[in-house]
This record gives sequence, structure tokens and C-alpha cells, in this order.
Amino acid sequence: KYAPDCAVIVATVRALKMHGGGPDVVAGRPLADEYLSEDVGLVTQGCSNLVQHIENIRKFNIPVVVALNAFASDTEAEHAAVKAAAMAAGASAVEISSHHALGGAGALDLAKAVESAFASS
Repeated sequence: KYAPDCAVIVATVRALKMHGGGPDVVAGRPLADEYLSEDVGLVTQGCSNLVQHIENIRKFNIPVVVALNAFASDTEAEHAAVKAAAMAAGASAVEISSHHALGGAGALDLAKAVESAFASS
């Protein structure tokens, strides 16, 4: 019988803003200002989607790590809002991931969090 030792949910501030009621993103059009400037309220509203995913996975007693893929337009306050919501929902860890910009070095903290989560399960 196979069972996962850990689940990783990948999220972005931009996606959470979309889930929070941000304007539509349309291919070929520039991103709306809401996605390029700080809007902690929009992020917080969108975290309800992330929270639901965390709660669904936790129902199976699987530890959850959230990988928050960082963009240059993200702010520390937005990251803090995501971390607070995810941890309150039962995530084992939330790690800022910048592997797309830094290669493997940008995912080391994420890898350590995943290892820690499944080692303690």
C-alpha cells in the first residue's frame, strides 16, 4: 500500500489575489495594478482557497508544506498574510521558493521543510 508522506501545495501571491476577487488575467494584456502592487486584503481573501486545500489534505493526516513561489512584485506583508493563514489552517511549514530565479539554491529551505514534515509524520 502506498501513501504519501507529505503534500506540497504550490501557491503564488498573484494566484491568491485572483482567488480573492482580483480582476481577470487575460493573455496578451498587461497585468492589472492589483497584481503588481501590495494588496494584503486581496491576498487574505484569496487565502480561503489555500486554507481549503490544506484542510482537505490534513483530513487524511498528511503533513502539508506550502511552497510560496515568490515574484519581484510580492511584498513581505503579503507573504506574512499567506504564512499566517496557512499555518493557522494546519500547514507544517510555509517556505518562500525562488528556485525559478536562483535554481536549486532557491529551493533548499523548501526541501528541508518537506524533509522535516515527513520525518515527523
